[in-house]
Amino acid sequence: MPSVNEEDTEIKHKYVMVCVNRRLGANRTSCAALGSINLADALGRVITARKIDVKFERSIWMAQGQKGPMVRLAPGGRFILRATIENVDALFDELEYLCGVQNAQDFVFFSLI
Repeated sequence: MPSVNEEDTEIKHKYVMVCVNRRLGANRTSCAALGSINLADALGRVITARKIDVKFERSIWMAQGQKGPMVRLAPGGRFILRATIENVDALFDELEYLCGVQNAQDFVFFSLI
């Protein structure tokens, strides 16, 4: 039986991605038009405050703007459609469980915008 390597059982870093795409045109629905920029700001603050060991990204497109704001746990995670800070609250507990927390000096904040 092969031995279990500690690296094999360690949970890998995850990403939390928030779509902040804004479509041009008065009648074009988009994540940003539906409040995703404020949502991304709030998510970033909570992730930082709780020191969750996860990378945070603002994504410019997730192809579901009409169902936005959209949040995704990646890789391979689920999509949260019509996200609000209230309905993603449980995500923070899940992220802490899956990813753990970091020492303050190790925390990395990513933003594409």
